[in-house]
Amino acid sequence: DYIYNLLVDAYNIRKEKNETVTIKASDGINLVGHYYERDKNAPLIIFFHGLWSNGYVSGEPTYKITKNQGWNLLLVSMRAHDESEGNIFTLGVKERYDCVDWANWAAKHFGRETPIFLMGISMGGAVVTMSSNLDFPDSVCGIIEDSGFTTSTKMLELNCKSHLPKGMPVEVFKIFADVGIKLWGGFNLKEADACKAVSQTKIPILIIHGDMDNLAPLYMAKEIYNSCKSSKEIYIVHGAGHAENYKKDPEEYEKIITTFIKERVP
Repeated sequence: DYIYNLLVDAYNIRKEKNETVTIKASDGINLVGHYYERDKNAPLIIFFHGLWSNGYVSGEPTYKITKNQGWNLLLVSMRAHDESEGNIFTLGVKERYDCVDWANWAAKHFGRETPIFLMGISMGGAVVTMSSNLDFPDSVCGIIEDSGFTTSTKMLELNCKSHLPKGMPVEVFKIFADVGIKLWGGFNLKEADACKAVSQTKIPILIIHGDMDNLAPLYMAKEIYNSCKSSKEIYIVHGAGHAENYKKDPEEYEKIITTFIKERVP
């Protein structure tokens, strides 16, 4: 029932009146987002979805929260997903810079007085934290990460074991994966590191994570939190699996996010 209702809600969000926004990424590809305006003077939440998902499904809770609070929302399609261009998703390496491109577009389009918050879930959560040490406009007031992780390399290592051929050590797989990604993907996964990024940022960070997350274990959220040198908060949802934090406790989830944003709106 929950999944069915989620998909129905996602379909309705897609059909609701919005403005389609297309920007040019730093490497020349077109990125697409959908803007939902509630109040011209309200904060703007730029939301980044999970891997192999889209903004309507991953962003359904965020859509509800922003509508309740009267905030503006931009649901973006990450590269190589949905309407955005790109032949390959780089697991955070290039997507970090896409976050900056979206923030720069928003600051130019709405003015630098409009408070901007970046939010992402799962892969999207990792991407926004991985981007936190880059050159954002001053109007970016905070980053909210839900169910993110430290590095994509570590995620591959943790989650590939059950899918490897019998007898192949994880270390051998990592060598092949690293070489293949560099040769055919043209990028280096080591460039995307959430802990390193937050250790160099001044942007306030809110981390939300479930203590039953088996895909991105809780210790990753704690590592990111402990590495962060800016203002930071962590909210652990008891009994929640991966990307199930809103589902487990929707009222407290909204309260935590609302408080974080309201405290940082000039």
